[in-house]
Amino acid sequence: ETMMVVHSSRRRVCARAAISYVYLLVSGLSSRHYTCSSFLLNYRKSAHHTSIRFGHRHIHQGHQRYSTKPLSTTKLLEDTSHNQIDASNKWSFVLANNVEDHQDQTTAEKDATIRNILVCGDGDLSYSAEIASELDTLGIELYATVLEDEATHNTVYKYSSLNAKIINAFSKHNALFGVDATTLSTYFGGSDNTTTFDRIQFNFPHWRGKANNRYNRQLINEFLRSAATVLSPRGEIHIALCDGQGGCSSTTLQGWKGSWQASMFAAEHGLLLASVSPYEPQYNLSSHRGVDRPFNLGKKPKMHVFAKPNGHIHVPRDIQLCCRHELHIVVPDDEEDDGSSDTICYMDQILAGDTVEMIIQGIVPKGVRVEVPARQILEIREAEGSLQKVAVFLIVYCSERYPVTRSQADSWRELAEVEVEKFVPLRENRRGRTVSHPFPYPSLHPEIKYRTTGER
Repeated sequence: ETMMVVHSSRRRVCARAAISYVYLLVSGLSSRHYTCSSFLLNYRKSAHHTSIRFGHRHIHQGHQRYSTKPLSTTKLLEDTSHNQIDASNKWSFVLANNVEDHQDQTTAEKDATIRNILVCGDGDLSYSAEIASELDTLGIELYATVLEDEATHNTVYKYSSLNAKIINAFSKHNALFGVDATTLSTYFGGSDNTTTFDRIQFNFPHWRGKANNRYNRQLINEFLRSAATVLSPRGEIHIALCDGQGGCSSTTLQGWKGSWQASMFAAEHGLLLASVSPYEPQYNLSSHRGVDRPFNLGKKPKMHVFAKPNGHIHVPRDIQLCCRHELHIVVPDDEEDDGSSDTICYMDQILAGDTVEMIIQGIVPKGVRVEVPARQILEIREAEGSLQKVAVFLIVYCSERYPVTRSQADSWRELAEVEVEKFVPLRENRRGRTVSHPFPYPSLHPEIKYRTTGER
């Protein structure tokens, strides 16, 4: 009761004292050894020097947005048995893309709850220490990992040892040191017994020290490749990034090229960027370039959720990944196109674009959406001096339910040229040109406008 009075009278709680008190609760130590009066004395001494606000993040069922819930409003300090949790917190650790159909909502929620979570690169282990109690209540295993060995970690981070004790106080939780997030199969894989995870989370990954985008892209790429090898079939990879780092919503190619291009690397490893939502971290952001100090997240940090395609995940258009190419169709002279040929479609149907789109949609994998967002007729002077009328179509492959990579898209381009040429002739010197590099769908129409009008 005394603890609750003090807590409610101050908006900021001393980090060290609060963590110590929580550790008492979760470890089951007797209050005869650690009295409230001794705790309050330590609280008063240290409260003037260090303070931090604690919170829980959860995904609301309706909009799947990461948000915060202050620790003071949970049952943690009121009920040491942890038998009850706030109703909203039960959404903290469910699969964000669970789409199973259940008539019983309770059954659906139970089936959607993850079995375990692997947290990578967890700074001073403060994030894992904060969620440990709730995970234990839900019966979820926690593997909290950092790159440094234990001795180095204890030297660098002030609360390393304390956070590790909080995590390890629970029978299903483990704080592991010396784990490289880019080689996870080394620690959890095996020919006979591979541990797989329903969620693998990496909050604000960053190359050690001051680095440019090239090194951070390499880190993202290697982490996604590594995580995919120990991800369960229904599992998800959660990566928190600062505003603009992911690049999936860039409306210009320049913005995309300046990002870490996370969705492109995910596709290379058979993963879809399934959702992106605001993320509001309230735990201790302690690791800045490998030292124990906070870092600036900018205005709009976001959580990026990646998953293996299962036919049900539908990627919103504003984060889809695309590749494009042009298809040049030779327009026959009027006297050549009488509609009676077995190999020539009615040219008005071709020029409308719907026929071309339908032909190509039939050759790509299910889950890839084909668009023909731009078309025009040009008169081109060929090398021999003759004028040739050509219909130019912009073909775009979009990752609606299936990952799109450049190599895959180029194989679809080859098939498209073969199939379309069964109906109409193609301009020979424009065949076989490789598709574009992947780009975010939001940049498509601004880029079309720029190429046609020269305006941004």
